[in-house]
Amino acid sequence: MISVSICGYDSNHKKPCNISYNLTSDEYLALLVKTDAWFEIDGKKIQTKPNMLIIFPPKSPIKYGRDEIGYNDDWIHFRLDKEDQEFFDELSIPTSKVLYPYDFRSLTNVVELMSKSFHKNSEYTASLTNHYMHLFLLLVKEQFSTVPTERAPKLYLELSQIRTAIYNSPANNWSINALADELYISVSHFQHLYKEFFDTSCQKDIISARLRSAQYYLTTTDLSIKEIADICGYENDLHFMRQFKKFIGQTPTDYRNSNWR
Repeated sequence: MISVSICGYDSNHKKPCNISYNLTSDEYLALLVKTDAWFEIDGKKIQTKPNMLIIFPPKSPIKYGRDEIGYNDDWIHFRLDKEDQEFFDELSIPTSKVLYPYDFRSLTNVVELMSKSFHKNSEYTASLTNHYMHLFLLLVKEQFSTVPTERAPKLYLELSQIRTAIYNSPANNWSINALADELYISVSHFQHLYKEFFDTSCQKDIISARLRSAQYYLTTTDLSIKEIADICGYENDLHFMRQFKKFIGQTPTDYRNSNWR
């Protein structure tokens, strides 16, 4: 289990701050810093930009602050049992290193939920904070293992949101030209980045999302083929049947007959 000894969300300092102490022999510290700040790491003082993440391992000397009013952060002091120490080690998340997540907000959202649960102190607090910490660490790992290192994080986040929207609403009339216009980039640049980030084309994702939705309706409802084609965003059932056979290897009717639940 990952146990949280104390945590805080959106902590605001109304005075310039200069914080200095040493972590205990079994305690980690995660900081999500929302303002510019300074940190002393390995004896060197460095300036950091807003929306920064840093995780300190046990026994670390902690020295950081801001020379102006308004330092703001989320913070978690946590401990790992033997099993979760192995889990953390396998993630290979850098420690004592300044990191800039491409989706900082998703991490602070988790800390907000965890902090509310922690301070409520109910019979479920320990279990909830354990799960929130696993989610938090997995999100950190995801953000630093999926985005190419030299790419603009904003574009990755926005393209990732587009991809999620496609799979959530496959029946929409998705237009690659319109999607590229939304990001103020050319169609060719959009397609290049999409392929590089997700190892597939946007058009293939649209097809995959629609066919995945069709497979669900074929095996869980008695809707007609024409109705399913319409629900999944196809202009006519003939095009739907041809595309389904091409990518799934069976006609919709054969697929339904062999996979009916």
